[in-house]
Amino acid sequence: MTQKALINEDEIIRYYEDCQVDYELVWHLNSHMCMHYGYWTKETKNLREALSRMNQELIEQAGIEASDYVLDAGCGVGGSSIYLAKNVGCTVKGITLTPSQVTTSTENAHKHGVSEKVSFENQNYLSTTFEDNSFDVVWAIESVCYAWDKQDFLNEAFRVLKPGGRLIVADFYAAACEPGSRDAILLEKWTETWAIKAYAITDEFEQQCKTAGFSELLVRDATNNVLPSIRRLYYYFFPGIVVTTFSEFFGFRNRTQTRNTWSTYYQYKAYKKGLWRYNIISCVKPN
Repeated sequence: MTQKALINEDEIIRYYEDCQVDYELVWHLNSHMCMHYGYWTKETKNLREALSRMNQELIEQAGIEASDYVLDAGCGVGGSSIYLAKNVGCTVKGITLTPSQVTTSTENAHKHGVSEKVSFENQNYLSTTFEDNSFDVVWAIESVCYAWDKQDFLNEAFRVLKPGGRLIVADFYAAACEPGSRDAILLEKWTETWAIKAYAITDEFEQQCKTAGFSELLVRDATNNVLPSIRRLYYYFFPGIVVTTFSEFFGFRNRTQTRNTWSTYYQYKAYKKGLWRYNIISCVKPN
């Protein structure tokens, strides 16, 4: 693993430990255990349905079955891992950098009766302790963006997948911007609020998948399917920034939490300028 891949582990852990309360307040974290944007269709009634639908979309695209062993790379508080075990019946190993999330995920799995199917560990998805050819599926929702070099993640995913295994990634992808330009600065302001160095560029990520050895690449643009969440987060910004600014001033919130509130503004402004798309990308490790 490259040194760069290790640089901001502490920052990522601090972000999730400090900002979990925000997800609990506005994103149904305690009930649905999801920290992603969800997947909206014309039939989707509310955010809860969108959060569940994202899991189902990835299950269908990756063709996940009960006999599969899945690595949830960046498992958060275990929502997707538990959904997979309950709704597909497969076995799942979830990994996260954040020790408190391992504890919460394990408690959630016990609460939902899937402890025999699901387990969690504190590991870095760029350099795991798993044997070669261990998993049928590597699953990553809005987590690969944290890798400084996405090639590191793809190489490790390829290593731990069995021949014929599938990789499925749902994430943000940036437009190519001139370094130092206003567009690049706007994206940097957003990524910094989430402890992210930079998003991948779709064409470059596709090439990196091929470089790692993957084939049968499928890219689905799901930006319109996350649009209601983009807008919802933006609307939260206006009351949220007032509350969080005063709360930080009086010592009830900290700087990381205030920056997280600003992320809801920057993500929308960057979207309106066409600076990012949301893609669901899958590929296969050849036999």
